[in-house]
Amino acid sequence: MSTITTRDTSPDADARPGRTRAGWVLFLVCAAIFMLMLDATIVSAAFADIRNDFDASIDELQWVVDAYALPLAGLLLSFASAGDRFGRRRIFVTGMAVFTLASLALGLSGTILQLDILRAVQGVGAAMLFATALPLLAAAFPQRAARARAIGVYGAVMAGATVAGPVLGGALVTSFGWRSIFYVNVPIGVVIVIAALALMPETTRASGRRTDWLGSVLLTAGLVSGVFALTRGNAMGWTSATVLGLACAALVLLACFLVWQSRSAHPLLDMSMVRTPGFTGTAVVSVAHMATMMAAANYLALYLVNTLGYTPLQMGLRLLPVSVAALVAAPLAMVVFNRVPFSVSLPLLLGLVGLGMWLMNDFDPDESWTYFVPGMIIAGLGVGAISGVGQAAALTFASDQDAGMSSATFGTLRQVGMAVGVAGLGAMFSHAARAGAGDQLAALPAASVPAGVHADLVEAVGSGAGTAVVDSMPHEFASAAPVLVKIAATASTDGLNAMNTLGATIGLGGAVVAALAFLLARRSRAVHTRLESGVS
Repeated sequence: MSTITTRDTSPDADARPGRTRAGWVLFLVCAAIFMLMLDATIVSAAFADIRNDFDASIDELQWVVDAYALPLAGLLLSFASAGDRFGRRRIFVTGMAVFTLASLALGLSGTILQLDILRAVQGVGAAMLFATALPLLAAAFPQRAARARAIGVYGAVMAGATVAGPVLGGALVTSFGWRSIFYVNVPIGVVIVIAALALMPETTRASGRRTDWLGSVLLTAGLVSGVFALTRGNAMGWTSATVLGLACAALVLLACFLVWQSRSAHPLLDMSMVRTPGFTGTAVVSVAHMATMMAAANYLALYLVNTLGYTPLQMGLRLLPVSVAALVAAPLAMVVFNRVPFSVSLPLLLGLVGLGMWLMNDFDPDESWTYFVPGMIIAGLGVGAISGVGQAAALTFASDQDAGMSSATFGTLRQVGMAVGVAGLGAMFSHAARAGAGDQLAALPAASVPAGVHADLVEAVGSGAGTAVVDSMPHEFASAAPVLVKIAATASTDGLNAMNTLGATIGLGGAVVAALAFLLARRSRAVHTRLESGVS
């Protein structure tokens, strides 16, 4: 894609900030990204309380995450293009303002529907921030070595948010209630907006480039249709007309998006970049690592609270192994893998994520939570390393001028992975838990649990209520409580193990697919080089 670029001579423009300004850019970008990643992970600590307050189903809980992830996936490319055109600082500041106001409104929401809608608004602000974060760093640190260090810090901050998310969220929820996880964003967001306006230089703007809003609509509509199909599959039946219709609509809309990108004068996605050797392998890793451990953490948190009986804070502390491993791995990976080709490092790291999830499988409710620790550490090392190496890989597919498009493309893929992973793993958890609870209840004498109560219990266990569901049983069935607690615990564990098996399959299978894609890319490049040598 060719564009005419001109130097912006407006007073706030500064294409190459000095060392002090570059330091402020790094600090403000990392502070914003920390908030965004925190809000992507902190809700796991509030899942149980949100479910109880709003009597929410697992479908509605999934949308607390997916309503945030889908605008990120659908609008990242548009806002990256808008940042290239109008100035990345301008989009960054606007995004932080939207994010902060949405956080305030989230704390005041009165229904699960309001919560889901406001999470989507918050996701729009997050998309503006994610779309401009790496391009701002690329402009502030033009030299390779300095840029690598800045990206290492950026990756470490992203991983650090995964450490703080469950623990900080657990502490806030335990002490002040789930609404506090959103209120905490407000003063921080106000400070970042003021500081960015005062200290962050504007970047060079590209003239002649327009924002492809039709592409955004096609992409977002396709993703929303696909996620709806996944979240409604268990309730409506996977072969129902509605679910099949949504799945077909998703495929058609996403196909139209790709066709439009190949014809648009100002596409969101440069199709020549898609054809670059190594793009497919990097894309597979970007999607798969988010669709596995990152998505599964929400349901693991729900299980620790509702089935194993921990408080939100205790749950957050028990998720620390994966978070700390990610925090340590992110900056180290930029050093360890600095001389290793992405074609080797990325499939290897995704394989670690899949291996970690496989080690978390086959849990028994009578075992200690420490059973999960080895798998969490290994998966966390893979996730943290990918957050650093993957960010660096994203910047190799485009020039500095198109850094926004390149980083946003892979940011979009990561959010697609998160949204699809939350929906898909949640569907697997719910299906296995419902089936397990139904089979065990069917084996009980009919008089012990009436059909109506039977159906309610199966629904609640499938929604992640765990053993807490027994607390809401009518008093006349108190004598059956010990049996029902065991049934709920066993069925919830069936759901968790099925989810971990699917996550391991995605991780390990994705690593193989990525390795093959990189291998084919190398062979294709070698053939092209030989042909060029023969012609010359």
